[in-house]
Amino acid sequence: MADTYTHKNLAELCGVSETTIKSYRRKFPGFIPVLTRGKPIRFKSEAAAVCLRIRDCFEKGMSVNETDKVLKENFKGQSAESPRRAAAAPTESSTVSPEYLEKFFKTAGQMMQGMASLATAQVKAGQRLAQVETTLEKLVEIETRNSEVFSQLLTHLKAPSASISPTPSQAEAEFPAPEKIRARKIVNVRSPEGDVKSYSIEKNKTEVEVESKYERPSDAFLNTPIVIRNEQSEFLGVPGRLPLSGFIEILVREAEEGGVTMSHWKHKEDVWVFFMEIPGGDSHELHFASTTTPKGNLVVLLNRLDVNQKQTTPQFLQEFFRQVKDKI
Repeated sequence: MADTYTHKNLAELCGVSETTIKSYRRKFPGFIPVLTRGKPIRFKSEAAAVCLRIRDCFEKGMSVNETDKVLKENFKGQSAESPRRAAAAPTESSTVSPEYLEKFFKTAGQMMQGMASLATAQVKAGQRLAQVETTLEKLVEIETRNSEVFSQLLTHLKAPSASISPTPSQAEAEFPAPEKIRARKIVNVRSPEGDVKSYSIEKNKTEVEVESKYERPSDAFLNTPIVIRNEQSEFLGVPGRLPLSGFIEILVREAEEGGVTMSHWKHKEDVWVFFMEIPGGDSHELHFASTTTPKGNLVVLLNRLDVNQKQTTPQFLQEFFRQVKDKI
């Protein structure tokens, strides 16, 4: 084994990326001893055992706090870096940085608030449109009736007995009330998101038919406990058997002060996908599928996370799940 290591050496030894090794240093300052701070930074030989232990803990689904306890029990002799030197260390982004998650949750809240405001505006617009269409319908009926009565009156005046004014009963017999015409009109309204609503209107009745391209999982699916699978194919859940609906609520709760452009569910074969689009252009797709554990328990598996239509690594997905779990 080499006497010293660089970020690249440690990454190759542990089978992870250099960015992941850098995230280990930030999360567990003092446990990875630095030998020199030139370029590249070199670490003492003890750093190899520490990084391997951190990788093993994360692969088992342990949190940062749990891993920190393991390191304190097994590497008590490591000296922590001084605050000044630690502050001077590089600050490259980890696989999932706290700042990224904070932005993620903030924009998620903005999305939910925007969707709620849009739904309210659409309901009010529909009500106003219904009133306008009802008024137009009445005007069409009145004009149609007047035209028919006027036409019949001209025909009657041309008859030989036109000079004799008929009595009210005769007039009613000769000029029966025209049959009321039921006006029907179809109006299509397109929302800013591209949804199309079709309004079908008849006299004294307004039918609103909304064609939505989005679906929603069943309550049974939403109330099923959520899990993730590590690299050893072990199922890792959340204490208290957190359901899928609770997992989504955590995302919304953490982003109540933010704003979003859009979020919705979509069904793809046997998988439900939760879409979230960020104002800056980033999009996130969380894939959930129903499955059973070796013990026969029914669970919902978070098996994939796409960012901007690109699938992330299993390590990225595990770190994302762990940090969301820490928000409970």
